Amino acid sequence: MDRESSVIAELVNEAYPGLTTLVNVHEWMANRFVPPVAFILTQGTSETQNSLTSYQVTAHGVIVLHYPQSDGIYQPLSAEPLQQLLRQQQFSCRGKTVDMTIEIDSTTLRIWRDKKDRLEITFSFTYNVPLPRENVEKLNVFDIQGVSL
Repeated sequence: MDRESSVIAELVNEAYPGLTTLVNVHEWMANRFVPPVAFILTQGTSETQNSLTSYQVTAHGVIVLHYPQSDGIYQPLSAEPLQQLLRQQQFSCRGKTVDMTIEIDSTTLRIWRDKKDRLEITFSFTYNVPLPRENVEKLNVFDIQGVSL
Protein backbone atom coordinates (compact mmCIF):
# COMPACT_ATOMS: atom_id res chain seq x y z
CA MET A 1 0.00 0.00 0.00
CA ASP A 2 1.42 3.39 -0.93
CA ARG A 3 1.69 6.17 1.61
CA GLU A 4 -1.23 8.31 0.45
CA SER A 5 -3.57 5.28 0.30
CA SER A 6 -2.49 4.43 3.84
CA VAL A 7 -3.50 7.89 5.12
CA ILE A 8 -6.87 7.70 3.33
CA ALA A 9 -7.42 4.16 4.69
CA GLU A 10 -6.84 5.47 8.22
CA LEU A 11 -9.37 8.25 7.53
CA VAL A 12 -11.97 5.73 6.29
CA ASN A 13 -11.33 3.43 9.28
CA GLU A 14 -11.87 6.37 11.63
CA ALA A 15 -15.12 7.38 9.91
CA TYR A 16 -16.39 3.79 9.47
CA PRO A 17 -14.91 1.60 12.23
CA GLY A 18 -15.09 -2.10 11.50
CA LEU A 19 -15.39 -1.63 7.73
CA THR A 20 -12.88 -3.69 5.74
CA THR A 21 -10.57 -1.65 3.50
CA LEU A 22 -9.48 -2.88 0.08
CA VAL A 23 -6.70 -1.24 -1.97
CA ASN A 24 -5.90 -3.99 -4.50
CA VAL A 25 -7.38 -2.97 -7.86
CA HIS A 26 -7.21 -6.51 -9.27
CA GLU A 27 -9.26 -7.97 -6.41
CA TRP A 28 -11.78 -5.15 -6.70
CA MET A 29 -12.15 -5.47 -10.49
CA ALA A 30 -12.53 -9.26 -10.15
CA ASN A 31 -15.19 -8.67 -7.48
CA ARG A 32 -13.29 -10.84 -4.97
CA PHE A 33 -14.59 -9.25 -1.77
CA VAL A 34 -17.58 -9.55 0.54
CA PRO A 35 -19.52 -6.32 1.24
CA PRO A 36 -19.51 -4.18 3.27
CA VAL A 37 -16.11 -2.98 2.15
CA ALA A 38 -14.39 0.30 1.33
CA PHE A 39 -12.24 0.34 -1.81
CA ILE A 40 -9.56 3.05 -2.02
CA LEU A 41 -7.76 4.16 -5.16
CA THR A 42 -5.27 7.03 -5.53
CA GLN A 43 -3.45 8.32 -8.57
CA GLY A 44 -0.85 11.07 -8.70
CA THR A 45 -1.45 13.65 -11.41
CA SER A 46 1.35 16.21 -11.09
CA GLU A 47 4.45 17.20 -9.17
CA THR A 48 5.73 20.73 -8.71
CA GLN A 49 8.68 22.08 -6.78
CA ASN A 50 7.37 23.58 -3.58
CA SER A 51 10.64 24.85 -2.10
CA LEU A 52 14.35 24.06 -2.21
CA THR A 53 13.77 21.15 0.18
CA SER A 54 10.44 19.68 -1.00
CA TYR A 55 8.05 19.19 -3.87
CA GLN A 56 4.27 19.07 -3.90
CA VAL A 57 2.27 16.17 -5.37
CA THR A 58 -1.29 16.65 -6.60
CA ALA A 59 -3.37 13.47 -6.76
CA HIS A 60 -6.91 12.21 -7.18
CA GLY A 61 -8.57 9.86 -4.73
CA VAL A 62 -11.60 7.59 -4.90
CA ILE A 63 -13.38 5.89 -2.01
CA VAL A 64 -16.06 3.35 -2.94
CA LEU A 65 -18.28 2.15 -0.09
CA HIS A 66 -19.96 -1.13 -1.05
CA TYR A 67 -23.22 -1.59 0.84
CA PRO A 68 -23.98 -4.67 2.92
CA GLN A 69 -26.90 -6.87 1.90
CA SER A 70 -29.69 -8.06 4.16
CA ASP A 71 -32.28 -10.45 2.73
CA GLY A 72 -31.17 -9.51 -0.80
CA ILE A 73 -31.72 -5.79 -0.16
CA TYR A 74 -28.80 -3.34 -0.07
CA GLN A 75 -28.49 -1.36 3.17
CA PRO A 76 -27.04 2.03 2.13
CA LEU A 77 -24.13 3.59 4.01
CA SER A 78 -24.14 7.32 4.61
CA ALA A 79 -21.35 9.67 3.54
CA GLU A 80 -22.08 11.87 6.55
CA PRO A 81 -19.52 10.28 8.95
CA LEU A 82 -16.72 10.92 6.45
CA GLN A 83 -17.92 14.44 5.64
CA GLN A 84 -18.21 15.32 9.32
CA LEU A 85 -14.72 13.97 10.06
CA LEU A 86 -13.24 15.95 7.16
CA ARG A 87 -14.92 19.14 8.37
CA GLN A 88 -13.62 18.57 11.92
CA GLN A 89 -10.09 18.11 10.58
CA GLN A 90 -10.52 21.05 8.17
CA PHE A 91 -9.88 18.68 5.23
CA SER A 92 -6.33 18.01 6.48
CA CYS A 93 -5.54 14.37 7.29
CA ARG A 94 -2.39 13.36 9.11
CA GLY A 95 -1.38 9.71 9.01
CA LYS A 96 -0.89 7.87 12.28
CA THR A 97 1.29 5.05 10.95
CA VAL A 98 2.84 7.05 8.11
CA ASP A 99 4.45 10.44 8.68
CA MET A 100 2.46 12.23 6.03
CA THR A 101 -0.27 14.87 5.83
CA ILE A 102 -2.64 15.22 2.91
CA GLU A 103 -4.70 18.32 2.20
CA ILE A 104 -8.04 17.50 0.54
CA ASP A 105 -9.44 20.20 -1.75
CA SER A 106 -12.97 20.63 -0.42
CA THR A 107 -14.18 22.13 -3.72
CA THR A 108 -13.44 18.86 -5.55
CA LEU A 109 -15.26 16.56 -3.10
CA ARG A 110 -18.03 14.75 -4.99
CA ILE A 111 -20.40 12.08 -3.71
CA TRP A 112 -22.10 9.79 -6.22
CA ARG A 113 -25.18 7.88 -5.02
CA ASP A 114 -26.40 6.75 -8.45
CA LYS A 115 -25.53 3.04 -8.01
CA LYS A 116 -27.79 0.80 -5.93
CA ASP A 117 -24.93 -1.23 -4.44
CA ARG A 118 -22.35 1.43 -3.61
CA LEU A 119 -21.48 5.03 -2.77
CA GLU A 120 -18.57 6.66 -4.62
CA ILE A 121 -16.62 9.60 -3.21
CA THR A 122 -14.06 11.41 -5.40
CA PHE A 123 -11.69 14.24 -4.49
CA SER A 124 -8.33 15.86 -5.25
CA PHE A 125 -5.61 16.24 -2.64
CA THR A 126 -2.04 17.46 -2.25
CA TYR A 127 0.89 16.51 -0.08
CA ASN A 128 4.54 17.53 0.26
CA VAL A 129 7.48 15.20 -0.19
CA PRO A 130 10.92 16.20 1.13
CA LEU A 131 13.82 16.10 -1.32
CA PRO A 132 16.71 13.85 -0.28
CA ARG A 133 19.67 15.84 0.97
CA GLU A 134 23.30 14.90 0.72
CA ASN A 135 25.27 14.59 3.92
CA VAL A 136 27.80 17.38 3.71
CA GLU A 137 30.65 17.69 6.18
CA LYS A 138 30.20 20.90 8.11
CA LEU A 139 33.00 23.29 8.95
CA ASN A 140 33.19 23.67 12.70
CA VAL A 141 36.78 24.96 13.08
CA PHE A 142 37.96 28.15 11.47
CA ASP A 143 41.67 29.03 11.46
CA ILE A 144 42.20 32.71 10.80
CA GLN A 145 45.79 33.86 10.36
CA GLY A 146 47.26 37.27 9.74
CA VAL A 147 44.35 39.32 10.91
CA SER A 148 45.26 42.45 12.84
CA LEU A 149 42.69 44.71 14.38
